[in-house]
Amino acid sequence: MPPLQICFVSDHPRRRFFRQDASFIYRCENLGLALRAMGHEVRLLHLNELLLRPGRPDVAVFLRPSRSWRLRLALAMLRRRGCRVVADTDDLNFDPAAAAYRPSVLAGSASLRKTEGKFARALAALALFDRVTVSTDELQHRLRPLLPDMPCAVVPNAVHRSWRALQLPRASRRVLTYFSGTSTHDRDFALVAPALQQLLDEVPDLEVRVVGRLDTPLQHPRLQRVTKLPFGDYPAAVAASWLNIAPLEDTPFTRGKSALKTIEAGFFDVPTVATPLGDVRRLQVPGVLFATTQAEWLQQLRHALQPAERARLSEGLAQRLRPLSDVDLFAAQWLRFVSR
Repeated sequence: MPPLQICFVSDHPRRRFFRQDASFIYRCENLGLALRAMGHEVRLLHLNELLLRPGRPDVAVFLRPSRSWRLRLALAMLRRRGCRVVADTDDLNFDPAAAAYRPSVLAGSASLRKTEGKFARALAALALFDRVTVSTDELQHRLRPLLPDMPCAVVPNAVHRSWRALQLPRASRRVLTYFSGTSTHDRDFALVAPALQQLLDEVPDLEVRVVGRLDTPLQHPRLQRVTKLPFGDYPAAVAASWLNIAPLEDTPFTRGKSALKTIEAGFFDVPTVATPLGDVRRLQVPGVLFATTQAEWLQQLRHALQPAERARLSEGLAQRLRPLSDVDLFAAQWLRFVSR
């Protein structure tokens, strides 16, 4: 295949900070790094910049598009230049029937009516494209009946390509980590909070480190809170973990979530105990443990915190997960999908 000119486009409301958006980092920048390594020309830009300097890309990928006159203008301009336009989404933000299950709606911090409107505009935007890519099988399953004629492919989230060059110290203490990322995971963390409270009382050298905004009643001297962590510091925090957790409340919205936090921990041979929901179920390898009930969470955490068992679970975990989290492999699949 001859080299392609590919641009990834964000319409983030804070134009100056779109490159810091986690979804853009994983869905656009990371894939772009893999495509550049294959010899393709890649641009990362905001929609405003695209409208001012469109160039002549062969493929343009729009992250989480929403219907607007600016989007329609950009698509018309690109199509006149012979460009194939692709939409990408990594969340169930396009099905109005699922709006009631969005964490912010469940928490009462967002209006159901407004959220349904946002989801409807996102669905209308997806219908304008030539192709759609999503991050999980569940999102593909939800999109198909809504846009039955739209070609849609799954491009899973992957460990950031830049992590391959890192040499980081590994866990020296029993630190159990939870990476919430955003403030929408309070209900997820509540599933495991009672087990963590009991373990902190039982295990004198256990530390629990919560990274990200989270509202929880869990209190303990060995509970550490890190409200915000720059992406550049994030890999070191993952590598320093002894055991990771990835609880999810079972809703239509969370079933569309990717297993990225579990995959990233595994990249540094850190085992994870996770809810067996959605994308994480494809990670059927030693080192990824599953728990649903309070009793199961307590049992699996106790089990994985034992030094001998933790050593068994962690040994070779990165190698076992590599075929399931290789952005170079996903980039090759992506190229075949957008080119046919």
